[in-house]
Amino acid sequence: MSSPKPSETILYKERVRPNLTTFVAVSALIPAVTLVSEPFDFRIGLSLSIGLVVAIWAAFIFMSPSIKVTENNLFAGKAYVPRKFIGEVVEIGKDRIFQERGPELDPASYKVFQGTVKAAVKVYLNDPQDPTPYWIISTRRPDKLAKALLTRS
Repeated sequence: MSSPKPSETILYKERVRPNLTTFVAVSALIPAVTLVSEPFDFRIGLSLSIGLVVAIWAAFIFMSPSIKVTENNLFAGKAYVPRKFIGEVVEIGKDRIFQERGPELDPASYKVFQGTVKAAVKVYLNDPQDPTPYWIISTRRPDKLAKALLTRS
């Protein structure tokens, strides 16, 4: 299989970052780390805690999975699949997300999860050479992603 061309037209693009509440929750480390380091020096503890929180926030931002649909390919996380192998596309809402990511999840599927995002798209594959039955991709806009995947150029 050849690599995708960088000149392909992008039909859909999304970076799936955690919710704002995740960032707020991590900031609770500031008083915790500062308090633990109080016997040594308050200023060092405060500096360390702020540095730790900023590093975690940066990891959340830069390690967030990205989704991109081009004329010929679907990119999700670190993998891609040619769109000619995409079969049915199913939107998964809040009411089904727990079941799809848990008890009903096929271990052979390709997964791109962002735990705080409560919607996804399930993309069935029809490639006889690929043992992966489907991809399940967390997205904030499942309707737009599904539409981009089903649009044929």
